[in-house]
Amino acid sequence: MENKNDNNLPGILILSHGALCEGLLGSAKMIYGDFDGVKAMPFYDGSDIRAYGEDVMRLYGEMPEGSIILFDLFCGTPFNQVLERCARKKIFGLCGVNLSILLEALNLRESMRGQELIEALAETGRESLVDVKSFFEFN
Repeated sequence: MENKNDNNLPGILILSHGALCEGLLGSAKMIYGDFDGVKAMPFYDGSDIRAYGEDVMRLYGEMPEGSIILFDLFCGTPFNQVLERCARKKIFGLCGVNLSILLEALNLRESMRGQELIEALAETGRESLVDVKSFFEFN
């Protein structure tokens, strides 16, 4: 795939418990190549929850309009910290990030942003879950 480096693209902020978000980012770079505007913010056990939430919102606020947040879990600490603060800022987010979703976000952010991008990624998430046994039985 061609490298994408464009500061006008919507940003992608990946939030997770532990280093999952950093691992996804590293794997995406291995497959996709270099790209800008994507940040990973892990939440580690023992971290200051409030400071983490403030840092997340500060970083998201610095991203271009239409940027998205990809969370590891619905109602986990990263999600809850954003939820507490999102009344002050409109956010576009999706819970349940995986590598397929991140790679698709990198591709689609050239033509989509905000809620339109989130809706397309939700569909990608549904399609990325494959029952391998059923796949082999069908083929």
